[in-house]
Amino acid sequence: MAEPMMPPMQGANMPEMQGANMPQQGGMPPEAKANLMRPSEEITAVLMARLANMSEQELSMLDSAISPETARILIKLLPELAELINAVSGEGQQMQEEMGALSNMG
Repeated sequence: MAEPMMPPMQGANMPEMQGANMPQQGGMPPEAKANLMRPSEEITAVLMARLANMSEQELSMLDSAISPETARILIKLLPELAELINAVSGEGQQMQEEMGALSNMG
């Protein structure tokens, strides 16, 4: 029986995308950079749902693990966290207690 035809493998051995060979944001147009850093409503909703499903012990651990300095870096990675922090700041003490670490960063 004949072996099945294999697709061409040209380009299959691409270099791993990490470090210096990754595309840098510096070459992106300003509009693309802005879009990249724009918070996603979908991600915000998922993060809120995940926080709501955490136990008090897990929220407490999160609260003790994330310092304000760490939070600033995480917000650069996930701009949606800034929206969560603002939501927590505006919704009173009960929500702040539920949100743990995020409540202390607003």
